[in-house]
Amino acid sequence: MSDGKQLDYEDESDVQRQVPQDGGSDLPVKEGAVFGAIAVVATYLTHLFLTMIASARTMPEVNTTGDSPVMTDLVGSWIAAGWSYLGMFGVGFEANGESIVLGNIPNNAAALTNTPFLFSGVILFAVTVGTVMAAGYGIARYTDADGPVEAAKAGITVVPPYLVFAALAAFVMTTTFSDYATVMSALEAVPVLESDQFIDAQEQTVTSDIEVGPSTSDAILFAGIVFPAVFAIVGALITQGEDIIDAAIAKVDEQT
Repeated sequence: MSDGKQLDYEDESDVQRQVPQDGGSDLPVKEGAVFGAIAVVATYLTHLFLTMIASARTMPEVNTTGDSPVMTDLVGSWIAAGWSYLGMFGVGFEANGESIVLGNIPNNAAALTNTPFLFSGVILFAVTVGTVMAAGYGIARYTDADGPVEAAKAGITVVPPYLVFAALAAFVMTTTFSDYATVMSALEAVPVLESDQFIDAQEQTVTSDIEVGPSTSDAILFAGIVFPAVFAIVGALITQGEDIIDAAIAKVDEQT
């Protein structure tokens, strides 16, 4: 008798997992968001950890104006880690609206361009790409996706957390340089910026700050939509390995 009840309970559990979520939608939106959020947090924390190691080994700019030299402050590790995260997705950076290379941003210890140890760049790439694929794979397995199309649809549901984080990072993870030494370094990295607008060379003072941060459009497009979607779909399709091969062979047979 107890075995019968156990079987009934398992059948009900299986049915509940197959019930469409979110008001009748066939997509597991909530479940995908959970998988995606876990992947985003894990990726960012990895970049943060390696960036903090790099920060401990990075010497900031020294401001030599005034009576005695003054050590300037490094860009906050939490900001530099966000830059490292976004840079891994191919996001560009800007200084007062002009392009600047991540590695040329002064006082910046982002792990992507300041690798703290051998193969740390490989680790960052593996974690950044691997977690997206793992999230896509996980949600496809969790929902027991039936066929490549269903797997791809499930994989897409992990993208929203990436989009949210990318948008927040683009607006929040910026920094402003106001020290003479850092402003000069930024001007050297971005020759198109006219130095007269930012410094008084004779007095060696800053007349206007320089704001540096990720490109908003790049962050949303590349780190929030395109690459997360592509890698998540690839991860989801891994669960359908044999079906994909069979479908490809059938397609070839149709063409021949």
